[in-house]
Amino acid sequence: MGLLDGKTQQSYYNGNDFGDYQFTSLQNIIDQFIIAYVGEDKIIPKIKTTDVAFHAQRALQELSFDTLKSIKGQEIVVPATLQMVLPQDYVSYTKISCVGGDGIKYPLYPASKTSNPNSVVQDTSGVYSLVAEGSLTILSTTITFSNEQEHIQAGMIVAGTSITSGSTVSTVSTASGVTTIIIDNAALATTTEDLTFTNADGTLVLKPESTAWSNYKSASTLEGDYSHSYDNDTYERLTGNRYGLDPQHSNVNGSFYIDGLTGKIHFSSNISGKTVILDYISDSLGTDEEMQVHKFAEEAMYKCIAYAIMSTKANTQEYIVQRFKKEKFAAVRTAKLRLSNIKLEELTQILRGKSKQIKH
Repeated sequence: MGLLDGKTQQSYYNGNDFGDYQFTSLQNIIDQFIIAYVGEDKIIPKIKTTDVAFHAQRALQELSFDTLKSIKGQEIVVPATLQMVLPQDYVSYTKISCVGGDGIKYPLYPASKTSNPNSVVQDTSGVYSLVAEGSLTILSTTITFSNEQEHIQAGMIVAGTSITSGSTVSTVSTASGVTTIIIDNAALATTTEDLTFTNADGTLVLKPESTAWSNYKSASTLEGDYSHSYDNDTYERLTGNRYGLDPQHSNVNGSFYIDGLTGKIHFSSNISGKTVILDYISDSLGTDEEMQVHKFAEEAMYKCIAYAIMSTKANTQEYIVQRFKKEKFAAVRTAKLRLSNIKLEELTQILRGKSKQIKH
């Protein structure tokens, strides 16, 4: 009956699943819930296993956001584009930090006063454009132009006397100052003519980059030149300049903002080439290996599943629903206290510094 039956110390220490005893799989939670809560003379006489699995996954999601230790991390070197793609299982971030030469994480704070909106192409009179056009030279299926033409993107419909009707742009690339557009039709005769490029859905032509983002990433901030070292008094350089300082901008490490439309993090210019760590929250449902629950929160899972089932079950008396709601609240609170991992000795060590007298 022991939980370690069949697993020897040799197989544990020679394997890679160190510390796995503190977790139990979501499938075990589902199976044990059915055994304990479902059946004749039990609180839930009958229910489908798929229903229990659904409520178990929802409970795991909700507990992952503010109860379970479900924080993940990803480290990258910020490229010249100053962008970082959000992880596949990203839900929300907890902290974004820049790694210093001493290995310490220095926090980056969000730039809440900027964004990366869609930028509409306009003519000189301010009229919105549905067409991007230019005089281009056609060489076979490749269109090369020397004059700078922006806003032409893959998927646009191409129109011109030498272009087959319905042709579209397949790729757009720039090398050595020359932009090349490849069309998805047969070979074209060499010619020079005015071509038009329109979006396939008839929407407005957008610039590939907004002015807000272009200015943000090209800005050179004085703060970016300061040392990251924690033992240097760099605030002497700010003498006479700190009056009226907004705390949300009082950070010499750099800033960022998240573009939810493109799923990317945009960094300030002083972060280029530096190592950045993204600590983020997932919902623990990304892979089968992630779908596990810490044993401190096992009882909370049972109560969450039971409450979800009873509250959605027809003809259930309200006092029973409220009973399970209270039990769920108490179990989740207990799980939070257990998982907070507060150690008395560590707390005492921190509080020792509070007793020091500050001399003026």
